[in-house]
Amino acid sequence: MNYNTFSKIPKLDRPINNRAKLDTGKECNYNCYFCYYQGHLDESDTYEKIIERANELKDLGITEVDLSGGESSIHKDWFKILDYCNEHFNNVSCLSNGSKFSNKEFLEKSKEHGLSEILFSLHGYNEKSHDKIVGIKGAFRNILEAIKNAQELDILVRINCTVTSNNVNHLDKYITIINEIKPMQLNYLPLNYWDSANNLKTQNYEKLALAIKNTINNLDKDIEINVRYIPFCFMQGYEKYVKDIPQHIYDLKDWNIAAYRYESLDKIFDIAYENRLETYYKPKKCYKCKYFNECDGIEKQYQKIAEDILEPIKE
Repeated sequence: MNYNTFSKIPKLDRPINNRAKLDTGKECNYNCYFCYYQGHLDESDTYEKIIERANELKDLGITEVDLSGGESSIHKDWFKILDYCNEHFNNVSCLSNGSKFSNKEFLEKSKEHGLSEILFSLHGYNEKSHDKIVGIKGAFRNILEAIKNAQELDILVRINCTVTSNNVNHLDKYITIINEIKPMQLNYLPLNYWDSANNLKTQNYEKLALAIKNTINNLDKDIEINVRYIPFCFMQGYEKYVKDIPQHIYDLKDWNIAAYRYESLDKIFDIAYENRLETYYKPKKCYKCKYFNECDGIEKQYQKIAEDILEPIKE
């Protein structure tokens, strides 16, 4: 019998995030092996389409945007997009591989047009590892230069690190780089299986979690650390760092679930619950876990081994 059952998303007396992803299209100049848009990286959306999306978000009551694709900074209308967002939203951020921002003049102009924050995708601990993951030679040098430029220009720096079998064995070496950069926030993202990444080999959650926990112990305490897309039972002792769907609602530095689907923000809890049912799985044994309400469980790719790898945490 399939007990793919979830609790309703718990509501807390805290403000929900009011930020949304503003999709600029799938076009990208890198080729990360885990990318959701493989085969579509040459597809660029029009300026008009992007502004239409921006207006939909504004009508929803969104006050901050994360420009994301693809690589938004390579869009031919990049500065026009920034101008529009700067005029209509309180904060303009973007997700980036850092390639364009390694040019300080380009980044300085981007700031002049309203860019105030960048979420950099830094996955490797050295040139060889990072360049291999993103598929571009020189990418590691570019992103470190871009991060340095951003900090010199007082642009807020956050970092995403996708943790997979390609870098998990050397995650301890990642500590030195992050402590030198001192980003405001570091997000660890165990591999998820959306869109084109659906057929990638499943990863060992236990191994990923152990490596992540080891780095947390040695990272600068002023860095805000989030671990997304992972069951709580793999993060015992480090539960406060887990940001699954319920915690995502209150994560003020990440996109809003409801706005991502362009629906009323009032429906955020219903949409979050639907996302759980669509993407994640919990076996019957999870009913006994004290984090049953807060935890998403595992992605459905792991469903056949869920009984073996999940272990409820008792009160």
